[in-house]
Amino acid sequence: MRELRKQLDELLKQSGGNKNVIEMIKKEKAIFPFSTEGRIFAYLLATQTITYEKYVELQDAYAKRNQYLDLFEMAPRTFGETWGEKHILSLFPEFVKATKENMTSIYPDFDGEFDLWLDGIRVEVKACRANSTKTSGSLASRAYLHTEATTNSFKYHYQQLKSSCCDIFIWIGVCRDDLLYWVLTSDELQKTGKLSPQHRNENTGVDGAQIFEGQVFMTEEELSPFLVNERDVLNEVKRKGK
Repeated sequence: MRELRKQLDELLKQSGGNKNVIEMIKKEKAIFPFSTEGRIFAYLLATQTITYEKYVELQDAYAKRNQYLDLFEMAPRTFGETWGEKHILSLFPEFVKATKENMTSIYPDFDGEFDLWLDGIRVEVKACRANSTKTSGSLASRAYLHTEATTNSFKYHYQQLKSSCCDIFIWIGVCRDDLLYWVLTSDELQKTGKLSPQHRNENTGVDGAQIFEGQVFMTEEELSPFLVNERDVLNEVKRKGK
């Protein structure tokens, strides 16, 4: 929205329109579906500052910049616990969602330790949204473009990592204009040297067993050895899981 408002301000200056009218447009209460931006666009079209083709161009550019913005509006629990694995399953139905019912015959000891199963490979999926921590406001208002996340060396935070309970991690980085995918083995996670305890108590009891649970904060540069294209995620899991 920041970029769009800046563009609209520039176009309003170019319009040479009545300043009082422009101020009134900006200050009028927005009532759905007549948003402030919508009224500004109507004014720019009426004054022939922009053509309809230019309007469509601005609309398409905005949609591309914000195609994943809705993910920043999800409640933390919904995003953290369900979105990532549902997204991977929608891309690659070859994965099996790990539930007690689905795993009864193929992995009888399953107790919720991992998210997905693929031909004997235990997979855990985590997702993190990239956003500015330097400003206040809603998460959506602070959402980073991919270039902004890179420029600001944003550290992706993945937590509740149980490296002894799965073979492969799929980590998703969410920017408002892009999705990034990293695939790494449990051994590769350990070798990064970035895994730190999640809680004061480094171990979480699961059915009497002591399971280490950790977290990482890593920049895109640090994660670069594990970066894969979206279309290659499944094959990389197969390759690394052998």
